[in-house]
Amino acid sequence: MPSIVVVNEEGNILYQNVTNNISELVKTIHDGGTLPGYSGVCPEVKVNGLIILAEQPPKPKRLVPALSARQAIVLQLLAQAYTTDQIAIKLGLSEATIRLHISALKKKFGTVSRDQMMAMAGTLGLCDPFETKPKLRMINHD
Repeated sequence: MPSIVVVNEEGNILYQNVTNNISELVKTIHDGGTLPGYSGVCPEVKVNGLIILAEQPPKPKRLVPALSARQAIVLQLLAQAYTTDQIAIKLGLSEATIRLHISALKKKFGTVSRDQMMAMAGTLGLCDPFETKPKLRMINHD
């Protein structure tokens, strides 16, 4: 639940309250109305554009896509800045096969570019440019 804190120029808290309707409380303060739980006249407030939410909404959880062992290896090699042809040579596969793996990875991550895919994979902890082996805990062995 969001809360509002009114602080004076010296940094002293003049008013603090938890509310379900933060916009109504801000309007009350702005209009000089009576604040719930505050004894005395509503303090004069200048709105300077700085808004701090005391409680942030939870970040939506992204689902980790199930990756095959080969996809996890390709992802890790991409994180280490290997090119498509270098990955193909290292894995003994054709460049076309590696491009198919990359396309499948982009589809699984719901991205359109390789950069977006790598950013999402890094955020989810699926690859690390300093690791030499793929994160096997996230691999689907089907």
